[in-house]
Amino acid sequence: MEGDSTVKSVTRAAAIIKLLAGEAMDGWRLSDVARATGFGKTTTHRLLTALAEAGFAYQSPDTRRYHIGYEIVRLGYLATRYDIVDVARPSLLHLARETGDTVFISVREGLDALCLDRQIGDYPIKTLTLDTGDRRPLGVGAGSLALLSFLPQDEIAEAIAGVAPRLADYKRFGPDELRALVDETRNRGYSFNDGRIVTAMCAVGIPVFDPRDRVVASISIAAIRERMEPDRVRWMVSLLKAEAEKLQARLSDMTTRTRPEKATV
Repeated sequence: MEGDSTVKSVTRAAAIIKLLAGEAMDGWRLSDVARATGFGKTTTHRLLTALAEAGFAYQSPDTRRYHIGYEIVRLGYLATRYDIVDVARPSLLHLARETGDTVFISVREGLDALCLDRQIGDYPIKTLTLDTGDRRPLGVGAGSLALLSFLPQDEIAEAIAGVAPRLADYKRFGPDELRALVDETRNRGYSFNDGRIVTAMCAVGIPVFDPRDRVVASISIAAIRERMEPDRVRWMVSLLKAEAEKLQARLSDMTTRTRPEKATV
């Protein structure tokens, strides 16, 4: 019957989502998903394609492995009645107005940093190295580096090993350089991209933590090199930290207000 077939497809899709979520870093090959679930390869491929179209899964173009999609994370936020982009937008707009430069918010998706939003300041020379929806290997760029650097140490090591084959496209972001940058970022408390992608452009980034002290996002500001002298960088970092703290407070407040109350007897 059609109803039974639909329920079976939903059940199978749910099983695949749970499987992908269990290996968020490494991802799964199609054959491994089929083997682990017991589904045929044709069925598995059809379900993964459907999940990818919905944003619940994505396939790395480099490794061809499947990973959990950010849409799952976004729906998790919606379940608690907030979306991080909406919650963060006042901070992004404030930073863009204050600095005149370009402000980004990014999240981690497997071994990628995904740019969720961008706000542009009024300084005549724009720094538009990322657009909403753009991806970079985790650690490449200020926002991406902030996401990587404040993960647990074992996850940092796994991530660097995972992105290593893709770093050849970024000449100043080899695995050894990335490890050194992570150490510098953790020691400073913020990331700094000193023209490593576009030599005339620099950026600073700050992690944003959720109520469980896990990195949930990063906020970064990019500008031309001439606007990144040390005093101005320190000022920008102070602005970023203040807005990150506000955002963390909003996230904590939203979580608290949507947490079910304990029943009384």
